[in-house]
Amino acid sequence: MELYTFYQMVAVFAMEYGKNPTSMMILSMFIGGAIWLALFLLQGFGLYKMAKNRGMKKKGLAFVPFANIYYIGKLAGDCNFFGQRVKRAGMYAMIMQIIVTVLCVSTAAAELYLYWNCGAPIFTSDMLVPYFNAVTAGEIFAEKFYKITSFYLLSIFELLYEIFLVILAMGLYKKYTPKNYMMLGILTLIFPFTRLIIIFALRNRPAIDYEAYMRARHEAYVRQQQEYYNRYGNPYNNPYGNGYNRPNGGYGAPYGQTPYNGPTAQPEDPFSEFDKSATDKKSTPNEGGDSDGFFD
Repeated sequence: MELYTFYQMVAVFAMEYGKNPTSMMILSMFIGGAIWLALFLLQGFGLYKMAKNRGMKKKGLAFVPFANIYYIGKLAGDCNFFGQRVKRAGMYAMIMQIIVTVLCVSTAAAELYLYWNCGAPIFTSDMLVPYFNAVTAGEIFAEKFYKITSFYLLSIFELLYEIFLVILAMGLYKKYTPKNYMMLGILTLIFPFTRLIIIFALRNRPAIDYEAYMRARHEAYVRQQQEYYNRYGNPYNNPYGNGYNRPNGGYGAPYGQTPYNGPTAQPEDPFSEFDKSATDKKSTPNEGGDSDGFFD
């Protein structure tokens, strides 16, 4: 699929500046094939290095077309898709890649045949569908086949291939860059050929168990929160929290808590010397035994 993508990208510029459509198509195939081969070898070296670091067998499959996709599945292990565990994602992606490749080769062959016999096509204004000046039965059949494969079959199987490819790639990225696997997965979804470069860039990283990595991060986060609350938020293990470093809130305790000044201490009254009880203890009754009501 990536080979056909590079061919189309180069063909857009070649058809714009070239005079002979057939020769420009052939030139686009060679240039697109050279770009694909260079990136394919980069991915091969990356997969080979990953397999070597993990002591895996049959490392040569990293350089075999189609089989290298299955080998990526071996490196990635079981993948995850929206919480569902996907087994043999590499095998499914390899099957889709074979189907898409057959369709791409057939479409390119039909397109080359039409360019060779009918010349450059004319595009309609509604859906940009190419219209070839087909005359013979072979040309009419090639034109119909080209439209069916390029606009229908190829689009459907390309979508399926990209879905399985993203699932597979994200499973591999989780093992080698768990922090950035989501971003790289989105990049692979938008530009599938970036997978070839990313795998080469990750070749020297050690493989990581993603679930163990997430458990370790969660435990580290919990320990950090406990240390923070024990240091600043709740030094006396008060279940209601105490950010004032005092047993029961202390002076200025929040939410109207009683300040702590001793086991049975009460707030001092600044007018306690005028308290009635204190006056009664010091006063002396008169001769009639009745106290003077004025001073009561």
